[in-house]
Amino acid sequence: MRPILVNIPAKLLFVAALLLAAGAFARDLIRRRRDRTVPWSSTPLYLLIGAELLIYFKTDSILPSATGFAHPWTPVPIYAYGVMLGTSLVVGWFIVMNLAGKDGLDQEEAGQVYMWSAVWSIIGSRLLYVFTNLSEFKDITQVVMVNRGGLVAYGGMIGGFLASVYCCRKRGIPLLQWADVAAPSVVLGTAITRVGCLLFGCDFGARSSLPWAIRFPQGSPAWNHHVRDFGLTQSAPYSYPVHPTQIYESLVGLSLFALLMLIRKYRTFSGQVFLGWVLGYGIMRPLIEIVRDDDQRGNVGSLSTSQFIGIVSVVLGIALFVSLLRKYRRDPDSLRLWEHVPVPAQAKAKAKVEEGGGSKRRKRR
Repeated sequence: MRPILVNIPAKLLFVAALLLAAGAFARDLIRRRRDRTVPWSSTPLYLLIGAELLIYFKTDSILPSATGFAHPWTPVPIYAYGVMLGTSLVVGWFIVMNLAGKDGLDQEEAGQVYMWSAVWSIIGSRLLYVFTNLSEFKDITQVVMVNRGGLVAYGGMIGGFLASVYCCRKRGIPLLQWADVAAPSVVLGTAITRVGCLLFGCDFGARSSLPWAIRFPQGSPAWNHHVRDFGLTQSAPYSYPVHPTQIYESLVGLSLFALLMLIRKYRTFSGQVFLGWVLGYGIMRPLIEIVRDDDQRGNVGSLSTSQFIGIVSVVLGIALFVSLLRKYRRDPDSLRLWEHVPVPAQAKAKAKVEEGGGSKRRKRR
């Protein structure tokens, strides 16, 4: 267990954010000088927001000041969970870019959809955690402090899916085609992120005497839980042995990734890869929840929040499978979307601009 990997000087991080924002903005200016239809990137905005958050949390002021910079800033801890989450997003990016190219999707459009889906997956995962643990938060500022509490995987999946629906509709990308491209990155991302959970010590399992059970050190969430509720002495260096539920879910994620890539190879209609994720994770996650013992998961009746969402997703997934299968039998070609290259929204906009320019030239004649 190693919740904090390294501490970074806060002022150095602030300067780096400003320089990167300026560089990203300059890059966009150059690209738009070459092609006016290229959209502005939101990267500079996010970097500036990050710099502003550093100022706020380190100086208790919204605006930068000489006084604030004169005082020493406490370093920014780089948490193991955050590193694994970032790693999963980077790995997911490369997977999506690769699969998008193979399925005929415009990679630039796919990259933008992925970016917004990733942002809203983090927001969604945080919101679901807050919703299921409202008593932990006294004011709104604590909600954005992700080191206080945590994230819920299903919240991220729901947030990312809703963002994908909006972005695909806006860009004219078939949702099922995008879902088949994105699903493998999601399950592999889950496998990577759970390594962060293991290093941080969260999402631990119930007590177990199995030979592969693991112990967490003094001060960890599992140790605190056992001291508080199961009579473990405060001098104990480790918790009781528990199910390594983080490892269980990492193995499930890796297995599902292999399964989805196999489905891609032999699929007959679009949506099968996506359904493989929905049904596979929807079945396995509630089973893992049975041997989890952390008390921050929320409940819906006798079920944990994730068990409830998993069961609902399986029911909806089966209904979608039946619907798609019927549609495929009626018109097979209409559901083999990877064989039809969609026209990206950016290309459509460029065509309209060129068409408009051509009509103006004809009028001048």
